[in-house]
Amino acid sequence: MKKFIKHPVLPWLLVILLVSLLIIKSITPTSRPITPPVDNRIDSLSHIVDSLNNSYVKLKQDYDSAQANVKTEIQYIQIQNAKDISNIHNFTIDQRDSMWSTLNP
Repeated sequence: MKKFIKHPVLPWLLVILLVSLLIIKSITPTSRPITPPVDNRIDSLSHIVDSLNNSYVKLKQDYDSAQANVKTEIQYIQIQNAKDISNIHNFTIDQRDSMWSTLNP
């Protein structure tokens, strides 16, 4: 301890170092977590995409249903035409001409 007191520069050097450390510590900015601003555009676009997807699925189902109905109608017409053609030998010539003109393709 006597050596420490004999050198008066050493305690002042320690004080200067501590003060400089405190000054540097107070000057440096503290790092706070950066939170991005709230952006509702992404949520809005996501909602629009979901809505469009739902509309697309509904339209696709409606289209498939309409196609199935058309296919069923065509099959029914073909069956009716086949029945009419298979009974053609029972018709007279005028009835045959009339039937050929009324057949649906």
